Amino acid sequence: MRMLRFAVLGLLFGAFAVALVGISSALDCTLPAPVVMKKIGRPIWKPVDFHVFSASVGTADDGYAEFGQNETNLLYPLRHQSCAELGIGPGNPHQPPYVQEMEAGLDVMNFKDAAVFSVSDFTTPNGVWAVWMTVPNPGTTGSSPDFKSGPIIPNTLFPIHIQGQTYRNNQVWDPNLGAFDIPALTDQLSCPFSVDGHSHFPVFFADTSSFGPGGVLTGGYQFRITMIDSGGNGWSVTVYFVVQ
Repeated sequence: MRMLRFAVLGLLFGAFAVALVGISSALDCTLPAPVVMKKIGRPIWKPVDFHVFSASVGTADDGYAEFGQNETNLLYPLRHQSCAELGIGPGNPHQPPYVQEMEAGLDVMNFKDAAVFSVSDFTTPNGVWAVWMTVPNPGTTGSSPDFKSGPIIPNTLFPIHIQGQTYRNNQVWDPNLGAFDIPALTDQLSCPFSVDGHSHFPVFFADTSSFGPGGVLTGGYQFRITMIDSGGNGWSVTVYFVVQ
């Protein structure tokens, strides 16, 4: 899903490392960057395949066009295509699992996972990105754009509302990191579907110096993001990184 801000429609390292020790029990050690996930209620879906990296987002003058370009290029061409209400939506059918699609995209684009970035990595036209895929866990069984019957996140749980803020040194730095809804896959979309739900969907966030209050950029940052389905269940996701 495209971050709405960019859509055409959207600490010192030592102190940071010490802080991570206190949350180590909550970290998923299989992730390539420091990410903490906590359940909200009892979701039957889950974010996976997290990646944090620096890449261009563009500038105000070009409407942050490179955000959309990189967003599109991060997923295999044809398997995911642009759709007005979805940002990046389903394309040609492809079978699960979907837990390494983002990783494959980073390899193709030569983007490198990191938790520590330079000031230039976080200064327009560059920004720090957090991306992931969302999959059934265990979900229910039904049809999707990828198959006639398999594990899905059912349409009844949509819209899934996603919103986030950026914190620097535990203070709000950007209150408008992004807010959007992932809709159900129905015939009411501009890219219509007649299916029971999503087999998977991507999420993209990025922030950059232009959207902060100005002043010193170095410090310890967090993207604090929530994902809540129509039943009130979901996840809180906190992404940690340092600019130095």
